[in-house]
Amino acid sequence: MSQLVSDMSKLKVKAKSDPTPLSQEQFPARPAHGTRGTSVTLWANYFRVVTKLGILYKYTMDVTQIQVEGKQPAKPQEKGRSKRPAKSQPKEVKGRKLYFVIREALAELSKADKSLVLATEFKSQLISLTKLKLENNPLRLTIPAESNPERQDVFEVTIHGPAEVRVDDMMKYLTSPAPDSGDHALPRYPEVADALNVIFGFGPRSRVDDISPVGSSRFFSFKNGGIATPLVSNGRGLQAARGFFQSVRLGTGQLLLNVNVTHGVFKISGKVDEIFENLYVRAGPKTDHRAMRNLRLISKFLPKTRAWVNMTLANGKQVRRQKAIFSMATASELLRSRSHNLPQFDRDWEFAGPRNVKFWMEVPGQDGRYVSVHDYYQQKYKVTLKDYPLLNMGSADKPTYYPAEFVEIQPGQSVKAKLMPKETTDMVNFACRSPYANAFSITNDGRGALGLDDGSLDLFGISVDKHLLTVQGRVLPCPGITYLEKSKAKPLHVRPMNASWNMRDVKVYKPGAMIQRWSFVNILPDRANPVDYGVVDQFGKFMSDMGIKINQTIVTPPTEVITVDNALYGGKLGDFFTWAKKQGIEFLLIILGSMDTEVYSKVKTLGDCTFGIHTSCVQGHFKKFGGGSPGYFANVALKWNAKAGGINHKLRDDLELAKGGKTMVVGYDVTHPTNMPSGKSDEAPSLVGLVASIDRDMGQWPSIAWEQTSKQEMLGHQLIEAFKSRLELWKKHNNGQLPENIVIFRDGVSEGQFGQVLEKELPLIKEACSALYLAKPQPRLTIVVSVKRHQTRFYPTTEQNLPKHLNIENGTVVDRGVTQARYWDFFLTAHAAIKGTARPAHYTVLLDEIFRPKYKSEAANELEKFTHELCYLFSRATKAVSICPPAYYADIVCTRARVHRPEYFEISDVESVVTAGPASSISSSSSGKQVHENLRDSMYYI
Repeated sequence: MSQLVSDMSKLKVKAKSDPTPLSQEQFPARPAHGTRGTSVTLWANYFRVVTKLGILYKYTMDVTQIQVEGKQPAKPQEKGRSKRPAKSQPKEVKGRKLYFVIREALAELSKADKSLVLATEFKSQLISLTKLKLENNPLRLTIPAESNPERQDVFEVTIHGPAEVRVDDMMKYLTSPAPDSGDHALPRYPEVADALNVIFGFGPRSRVDDISPVGSSRFFSFKNGGIATPLVSNGRGLQAARGFFQSVRLGTGQLLLNVNVTHGVFKISGKVDEIFENLYVRAGPKTDHRAMRNLRLISKFLPKTRAWVNMTLANGKQVRRQKAIFSMATASELLRSRSHNLPQFDRDWEFAGPRNVKFWMEVPGQDGRYVSVHDYYQQKYKVTLKDYPLLNMGSADKPTYYPAEFVEIQPGQSVKAKLMPKETTDMVNFACRSPYANAFSITNDGRGALGLDDGSLDLFGISVDKHLLTVQGRVLPCPGITYLEKSKAKPLHVRPMNASWNMRDVKVYKPGAMIQRWSFVNILPDRANPVDYGVVDQFGKFMSDMGIKINQTIVTPPTEVITVDNALYGGKLGDFFTWAKKQGIEFLLIILGSMDTEVYSKVKTLGDCTFGIHTSCVQGHFKKFGGGSPGYFANVALKWNAKAGGINHKLRDDLELAKGGKTMVVGYDVTHPTNMPSGKSDEAPSLVGLVASIDRDMGQWPSIAWEQTSKQEMLGHQLIEAFKSRLELWKKHNNGQLPENIVIFRDGVSEGQFGQVLEKELPLIKEACSALYLAKPQPRLTIVVSVKRHQTRFYPTTEQNLPKHLNIENGTVVDRGVTQARYWDFFLTAHAAIKGTARPAHYTVLLDEIFRPKYKSEAANELEKFTHELCYLFSRATKAVSICPPAYYADIVCTRARVHRPEYFEISDVESVVTAGPASSISSSSSGKQVHENLRDSMYYI
């Protein structure tokens, strides 16, 4: 097998001396594998998959519930009634109920034919090793209700198909050196990969009491509590858990299984009274504002939460039943109920405890009466309840209250939650692990959690290698960096070490426009100490020493301090910006007591969109800006110079392609509304950010951003005008000349969307070019997709030259083994990962009219070098970044566009745990905020 893989690695990679033009419909073939750099052997987080499968049969299933929760079939109405007989309407089945129905359906099929080998994802797909006979279709199944086993639910499962899935064709394709008619498409054989993913996921999904699946490919084990850490600093009842991702991938000459450690956010589990105790949740009157805040936070977390409830039946038998929490018991909820003898809440109590809620109790042989929940449990069960809020396990119309002491939240309930800053920090710290720790988890705990060694795969004739895949990589050399000498203002060359360097005794390479008028203000919580004028004055002198053109006289602000409350609600921040505008202020230094997202959003919206004033937010903490830290000052100063149009540093040896000043580099990205409060996801637009270089040094990247239809990835006709604006800006800065080459980095699209980039976006780009170039030769285009959010990781195999952080070396490029020889892609780790496991960027060439025609057999080497060296040109850092700047900047522009729209993307502390909704039909021409014309052609976003 190893010889086969070696042979396949040479597939279609021989460079052609006279490359033929590529069809627009076909992705460019790999011109050759890269050869430059120092060779290195690595492990990849992949296992080789061995199978002799021929054909699989794929079926789809429709499941409906035709009788609900034990209700009897509808009976005719009594004679004389005018109403028509009621009918039991079929009902769609979802969630855990769907899981149990499909599990029972598979059991019925296997009972009829014990030779069947089946797999499913317990939603709609069914994979079989042989054709099903299906003598009874649909299947009618009677299953005990999970919330009450004494009741019976009736379901109908209709099976459609089959469609043949040719695994053998895919294996022939992987092991054949011959060109294939489908090589213009990506991904290849998606139906086979999908079927195999169903088979691989069937084992862990079958362990419903142990494994919690999230999406199509992530699995979290909660056996014995799982591997989790609370995220409870904000009182929202969340936890971070560690699990495993798996997905079938096509490699060079072999089938692979990509396995990675993954992390997710879940509802915290355990006894509700203990959760309330840990989160300081107690029932309280409306006048207790602190208690009300905690109660509101936890109340957003509880609805639809699966729980076990300990209850006593009428016959005295104690049972444990599964139910879904409807809500915390609230007085306002009762206003919607039309039931008789409603529970009664004490006056001014919204979230009430057992002492503050009375319910109507029927007593045989006596008149009914109201009794408090506390007294009822005391008298009947001899249990003294604490003052925790009650839980409604019924509905708004028919509430059924249970004390927290009798309810336990089940583990493994995933949520989509936008994390608060402290929660994000806790999550990152939990997920940050060394490469060896992750590799060990994958090869040990991962195999067990994913069932890679259990019998379900053997039945399908599939086996998974025990060891991680070994791949060959190369380490590219760091480029040199150029600044100016501090004394003579001559070029000074700096040599990076471990992909980073410092600015000791240097000035920025090129200062921006003179900053004549600037000022500052502190925005602080009540009674916090401000950063005084002297520190700000020191910062001005520091920037001047760095070679930044700045008037060291600060324009004295009308006030040095605005409280957070006055900034957000009192109009003081708007007044301050109005003053700044009248004074002709160009830059404002905003000193924050903490990184409050609401304050930050308001500052950036006022500065970027309303008044057209550059703003820079800094943390006033003594260890940050407030202490005059030179490192912190330098980082902020780099942003100021970039905003002013300067170039902080350049490469010692210019990018070869950019030397003549005839190559423009473009990056664009789309961000979508995710993890948002219920309802807002449907309203929020998707946002596009586009940046383009305007100089040969790749130091300035002005941007443009706009809205488009929610959750739409492919760009529409607005791309034409946006692209034209970048060409016009290049022309303005390059003596009226348009670029001859345009290299485009398209960020964030999946393999399945690669073809759409060429079909939908490329024609718009060409139309924009045609409008400006007219009869002149059109520019040569290269489009490269850059992806950061993938699951491929590499680990060192030897301690030789191993960095202290135990990661692979910066500059590592991999274009064999985990790639496909027929396509032109590579993984690049340009940066030095100080913490955690380095994540490489993945680059795939979709169109190439530049590198292969210009560099012939060296095209792959030159593209890798170009991309790698670009990563050293991120203007606000003295280190290489993990993904090339055009893609990175485009992502930052999208993030800033979100900040400008807090009505869509900001959440309050009570809008917490949510599920994203379907795409909406918001118009792409909706009136989104636009960047002020004063800043439009600058790097305001940096």
